[in-house]
Amino acid sequence: MKQLGSISYYVNDRKNDSGYDTYQSNSEKIELITNIFPVFLFAVAALVSFSTMTRFIDEERQNIGVLRALGYSKLDTSLKFVIYSLTAALTGVFIGAIGGYWILPRIIFNAYTANLTLTNFQSSFSWKYLFLTFLISILCTTGAAVIQLFIVLRAKTSGLLLPKPPKNGSRILLEKIKPFWQHLSFNYKVTLRNIFRYKVKMIMTILGIAGCTGLLMMGFGIRDSLAGIGQKQYSEIIKYDLIAIDKNSLSSEQSTKLNQKLSSSQVNKYLPVYFENVSKKIAGTNQDLSIIVPEKSSQISKYISLRNRSSGQKINLNSRGIVISEKLAKLLNLSIGDELSLVTTNGKKVKLPISNICEMYMGHYVLMNSNVYQKYFNKKVNSNAQLIELNNKKQTNSFANSLMKTGAVSAINLNTNNQQIIDSLIQSMNKVIFLLIGLAALLAVVVIFTLTTTNLEERMREIATLKVLGFYNNEASLYIYRETIILSIFGILIGFLVGNWLHGFIIDNLAPLNAMFRPGILFSNYLLSALIPLVITGIMAIFVNRKIKEVNMLEALKSVD
Repeated sequence: MKQLGSISYYVNDRKNDSGYDTYQSNSEKIELITNIFPVFLFAVAALVSFSTMTRFIDEERQNIGVLRALGYSKLDTSLKFVIYSLTAALTGVFIGAIGGYWILPRIIFNAYTANLTLTNFQSSFSWKYLFLTFLISILCTTGAAVIQLFIVLRAKTSGLLLPKPPKNGSRILLEKIKPFWQHLSFNYKVTLRNIFRYKVKMIMTILGIAGCTGLLMMGFGIRDSLAGIGQKQYSEIIKYDLIAIDKNSLSSEQSTKLNQKLSSSQVNKYLPVYFENVSKKIAGTNQDLSIIVPEKSSQISKYISLRNRSSGQKINLNSRGIVISEKLAKLLNLSIGDELSLVTTNGKKVKLPISNICEMYMGHYVLMNSNVYQKYFNKKVNSNAQLIELNNKKQTNSFANSLMKTGAVSAINLNTNNQQIIDSLIQSMNKVIFLLIGLAALLAVVVIFTLTTTNLEERMREIATLKVLGFYNNEASLYIYRETIILSIFGILIGFLVGNWLHGFIIDNLAPLNAMFRPGILFSNYLLSALIPLVITGIMAIFVNRKIKEVNMLEALKSVD
């Protein structure tokens, strides 16, 4: 103990430990997302469930008529469909509960604790949420069945034994736009009339495809926002490899060793700076802000590329104020011309005017020249650290170890470690993103398949009539499926708006407080998000064409009177 000399102890509780702060912040972000994401998924699932149950009862319309003719009561007739829908809801909730309580939480937990030492994951079971999920599922299936049964059973038994009469056609609003309507071909006029003839189906198709497209855009958008930010941060923006912070008082021997190391062949260049970490309360947690004041402000661009993210315009350190990182500005709702309030390590309170906001994806930075520092801190700048760029980046760890051995350095911050943290977070988050994209694509398949088959089955007699009138198979297919293609395109366009909003919401709330994901959506995202529903729509077109080829015109048109 005597050899160690005086020892300093630091005791942190959960209120001021950055690890607990980070974990609590991430938990709150997940809570924000779960307040909106399940609602969105349930809306699309409810759409599919309602459509499926409605179609099922319509298909069984004549069987319902037979049961009523045999003397079965309305209650007994309804039990078949109520029990079926309850069985489907219970099975779905059971499978969903397994995934929701044991599989998905573990994936998300692993993603968010990639950089934390936390083990023994425990998934808590909630009867409240299970009951709420079951209730919503019952409303989407059994509720839809009861509503449709109520409508069907109001008809007379003799009417139920006959095929359901097609909806009457009517004039539509577009017909009043003469220049537009007169230039349409006969086929497109019929298609548009049919679209508005089946308004419920139109709304369900547009909303279903819009929901799937929105989820796909969100998934691809998050992937694009995460991809390569580590490389962008520590290659394009931060060019130095490490920060070496000097001890408070250096002996002549320590100074000599430090200068020798900085002048060695391992170092490409270095810049003396004043460096200080200050803590600021942001969103209920303590965040570290890195103050950097270069000895020569004109040289900072060789070590940190200060630029505006939107315009790419270069930013210089001037005497009008400080430059802060973009994420810090967003968290504190600051803009150019505002003031940043700080409390330094010695307890001094300062208000610094903001002259510019720079692109930065990791950490909170406050940069200024020596004139600004001297004006607002009332003291002369004394360099206490170096920004160091090495000739060989692979030697970063060995160089850092040798630098510590000089005895002149109190701490070293390696950019390689920071980049590994970002890459580890992104790698973990990719698991959640790919799962999300997969679920959205599967949902698109279910939505388009359900709505297409419903449309096909309901209009089988209409298709048979077209074939009797001399329509070829491809013409009959397009007569029906042209509606789906048009509605799919409208659904995709609305989905772009939904996806943009969802992506912006997730990006703003998903990133840790000390990191920023790239905002905005790439053109390739729009392309992929539209291509997947269109490909599924195209595959379903082949299915529709085959079904139309197999239509038995005699059976379809045969009277059941």
